[in-house]
Amino acid sequence: MPLMIGDHAARVAAAIDWLADLCGDYAPLRRQFIGAYFSCIATQLDAHRADVVEQLNPYDGLYAPEDFIWSALMPLPRGWVPTVDQMLPADIVFWDGMQPIAIEIASRTTARQSALEAAGVLVLRIEPGTMDIGRYLPESFQRFWHGQILPTSPFRRPIPLGVIAT
Repeated sequence: MPLMIGDHAARVAAAIDWLADLCGDYAPLRRQFIGAYFSCIATQLDAHRADVVEQLNPYDGLYAPEDFIWSALMPLPRGWVPTVDQMLPADIVFWDGMQPIAIEIASRTTARQSALEAAGVLVLRIEPGTMDIGRYLPESFQRFWHGQILPTSPFRRPIPLGVIAT
């Protein structure tokens, strides 16, 4: 991803484009999921902006609430889930620190979803065309900044000279 210092919207757009490219050329539903997921993250931050701002007050403006977007679980399009005896594919895979969570975008249960579930993998089936994916996602996806002291980010924010004593 290109580095876009100081331009939050450009960084998010670059991440969405990069993840959409990982979806494959002929996978419009996966691409729609990526856009809908980032929209869900932004909606959650907007809904809880006051709490997030209060959490960041001690840092005197160094962080913005939008910086917590990078603390949300990141999707892996066309991910493979390791099971006891094999690797199983999924439309999208997340890792929550304890277990993989597979996303299958289908209007009915598929053989792939059944195989994942039989292997003990948590599978969330999302209806194609659904843009309000928040109702499908577990609580850990909804309040991704909880338990985070500072936002996690792949981008470094430059600290002005004189702020940190050498």
